[in-house]
Amino acid sequence: MAAPAAPEPLLGRYRVGDVIGVGSFATVHRAVDERLDDVVVVKVLAENHSLNPEVRERFIAEGRALRRVASPHVVAVHDIGESDRQQPYLVLELADRGTLAARVAALRADGWTATPADVLAVARGLAAAVEAVHAARLVHRDLSPGNVLLRTGPEGAVEGVPAAVVRPDERLVLADLGMSKDLARSSGLTVAGGTEGFRPPEQAGPGTVDTRADLWAMSALLSWLVEGADLPHSLDAALRRSLADAPARRHPDAAAWLADVEGALAPGTTGGPDRARRRPAAVVVAAVTAAVLGLGAGAGVTAWLDRPRSAAGGATVAISGPGAATVGEPVTLTADVAGAEHWVWTLPTGTYVADDERVRLTASSAGAAEVVLEARAPDGTALTAVHRLRVGAGS
Repeated sequence: MAAPAAPEPLLGRYRVGDVIGVGSFATVHRAVDERLDDVVVVKVLAENHSLNPEVRERFIAEGRALRRVASPHVVAVHDIGESDRQQPYLVLELADRGTLAARVAALRADGWTATPADVLAVARGLAAAVEAVHAARLVHRDLSPGNVLLRTGPEGAVEGVPAAVVRPDERLVLADLGMSKDLARSSGLTVAGGTEGFRPPEQAGPGTVDTRADLWAMSALLSWLVEGADLPHSLDAALRRSLADAPARRHPDAAAWLADVEGALAPGTTGGPDRARRRPAAVVVAAVTAAVLGLGAGAGVTAWLDRPRSAAGGATVAISGPGAATVGEPVTLTADVAGAEHWVWTLPTGTYVADDERVRLTASSAGAAEVVLEARAPDGTALTAVHRLRVGAGS
């Protein structure tokens, strides 16, 4: 006769069950809150790390950070405690549908590629989560498919079209603020960190990090999601803006990032990457007028946090055109690109134009502005050319 199974251990009032995740510093268990009869997650700091004051404080700080973020798209923390072996633990809401990484892997095994509904379902949930994190004066610093979770909750439909990656009865939630940076308590100077492939350049070593690091990771995550999909090339252009090496060239916040993604997928946008073609030099000049250069003196000229590279990996980018103009006078700038198939213009208002050989700008007020041209070399190196334009009042 088999011996009865040993009872599951208790941590406070939580009966700890199966392991559902293991990281470098902590183990995550499914558990039952015996007082409330609810299924939760208990994240326990490893015993060897519990004796390290710095690691211990960072673990506890994750619980505090989660408590500061009020959003249905960020995992909620219910409790914090300590085991008999002095191991701190966090009690979190259960994301019962697994990770985004696992969902996408399962879908791709059946030949799936992302649709516009899939992209919007992930982008909207992700932007809502990151916006809430940033509103709490935090930088997540580790946005990756393994830290984006799915749980029961009817928020997956996009304009009545169900998405496969986030289903109509699910919502996306963001987890793991263990690497988050509290901007209210520091200058942003931080050590290296993040997940390979989703780590912005400024997190590759010690340096200054702000909320724009998360925007880079958001674009990297969405780029991963749409691999192999036939989607408008304007989506690639929107994502590449926040993949700029220099934080100053990225979207200013999650709302602007989402607006560009939604605009790129709006009806009437251009065809997917497989249908995109480099436009001939004689293409009709894109008229980007109105208030494109409607900036005050000095506006648009932002200090670079990284030195831009205009040549690498057998590719080069440059901008040719006048360096001065007057209000009301159209100015044409030309992209001189070699060795790269696609490029993106970023105009002084933050709007972008993909793959046009030329752009025409009309200044509506005097001042100074920058026009940026970005591309990626065949070896993956980000290339950037900056054209500075002085605008006079004219006669």
